Amino acid sequence: MLRAYISPLGIGYGHASRCANLADRLMEEGFSVYFSARGDAYSYLKASKFEVLGGGNEILWKSKEDGSPDFWGTLKDPSILREFISQILEEKKNIEAISPDVVISDSRLQTIIASEYLGLPTVSVLNQPKLLLHPLISGWRREILRKSLAKKVEFLVNSMITRFWAFSQATIVADFPPPFSISKYHTSDLPKALMDRLVFSGPLIEPKCSEGEGNVVLIMISGPEAERKPLISELLDFMREVPDDLRGLEFVISLGDPGDLRIERLSDRVTAYSWLPNKWDFLSRAKVVVSRAGHTIISEALLCGKPLLLIPVPGQTEKIENAKIVQELGLGINLEQEKVKKEFFNYLRTLLENDEFSKRAMEFRRRFSNWDFLGRAVSVIESVIY
Repeated sequence: MLRAYISPLGIGYGHASRCANLADRLMEEGFSVYFSARGDAYSYLKASKFEVLGGGNEILWKSKEDGSPDFWGTLKDPSILREFISQILEEKKNIEAISPDVVISDSRLQTIIASEYLGLPTVSVLNQPKLLLHPLISGWRREILRKSLAKKVEFLVNSMITRFWAFSQATIVADFPPPFSISKYHTSDLPKALMDRLVFSGPLIEPKCSEGEGNVVLIMISGPEAERKPLISELLDFMREVPDDLRGLEFVISLGDPGDLRIERLSDRVTAYSWLPNKWDFLSRAKVVVSRAGHTIISEALLCGKPLLLIPVPGQTEKIENAKIVQELGLGINLEQEKVKKEFFNYLRTLLENDEFSKRAMEFRRRFSNWDFLGRAVSVIESVIY
């Protein structure tokens, strides 16, 4: 029996959830699957009843009060490099203990480096092969240096990161193929060494949407706790009073905590769940999905044919760019966090009253309805073994 070692990034639950889907399919194909994870991924996988090596914290950006990344604060922290090296050594130890036939790294450089050192077949799973750093760096206080420095730093960082990703024998981009890619800005203009081994599998999801539509506005707040808290606090404050013209809708809020199953009734039309174990049921009944613009939730909503109201984390370039693409494709609209309290219900009305958003979302669903995303990914994984 073939052994697969999977290590997802532990920031938020998106990487872990798609790796759990991939693990289920690999096991159906006869693989034994072993996980190594940290942070949110460890919590998610343990709650999903997988056996997981590792534990402990994932390396994170430092965050400001509004949840946005603190680039300079992160750069000044000397412990990050030490922790990164420590995690490479930990991954090497775990991989040696399992002795897998293939190593699968979802966005974790530590695993790629350890597997390369051990000379094992390796597959990387990505939707962000490069980083858009210059908006974060451009807070540099000297105007003359700001733009040129930001671009140079971004180029140097991406040159190094993409070299590491190219250690893998194949790279699965867990996104829709161009021109429908949600991660368009992060998957274009890549080095040839990486492009030559890159396959767009589609999101690693097996959609379980039922037909039809209910009257649910589904608000799914995901990501690391530091990113979730500012928006959750604001939403719970004003969502208790739904405007009269929207009281025919049911508002369901998921707070993104898989370790807890609390339910709180905020009003007769608003219910907050710490976690939605029956997510696909709510997605099937949704008229609109509201999210932080994480890649996994966007993909799940679109595969159910639901338009999106996206509230990306301030300064979080991956999610800001995801939201821009969704808006450019006519599949939803983008709301800045600082305008949430004042504009949330107005933006929601726009999505509900303009049928074009729903029509385009349903067209998107039909376009990919026959794709076996997980099957495509498994084929790539098998290709590096045999």
